[in-house]
Amino acid sequence: MKVTEIWRYPVKTMAGEKLQRVRIGPLGIEGDRVVHVEDAYEQVITSRSHPRFLGHKGTLGPDSEPLVDYQPWNSPEVAAEVVNIVGPGAKLVRYDGIERFDVLPLLVATDGAIAAFGHDHRRLRPNIVIGGVEGLAEREWPDGCLRIGEVLTVSRIYACAAS
Repeated sequence: MKVTEIWRYPVKTMAGEKLQRVRIGPLGIEGDRVVHVEDAYEQVITSRSHPRFLGHKGTLGPDSEPLVDYQPWNSPEVAAEVVNIVGPGAKLVRYDGIERFDVLPLLVATDGAIAAFGHDHRRLRPNIVIGGVEGLAEREWPDGCLRIGEVLTVSRIYACAAS
């Protein structure tokens, strides 16, 4: 088994950036999902309900600030597109705190589970894809450890394959 892909999604709900290396901290990959979309009622919006967001790409600029389609995330142009997709009162919100809007800080998927899922793996928005895993073998990993470089995590398996 080996890591075959690493992804960061600076703007939750939008397409992300494929990377060769990253820094991983207590909140997962640095710069991942630091900006999210909220509607007028301050509810977090996802691409499941608004798939047009997947046509936009979130990246980090050289100054580590999130960009949307290579424009600053807080620019008037980006704000207008968010309102265009979601409706009046929608906005992008930056949050770098400890208690994030996502439940888990890192999504790890295996190539076997992705194949069983039967859809484009980008739909899952994994941070790390592990290759060389047969079928749904990760279901046998609960409470095991996963070491990638200097990062050691205790796995809590949340299967991403179709049930």
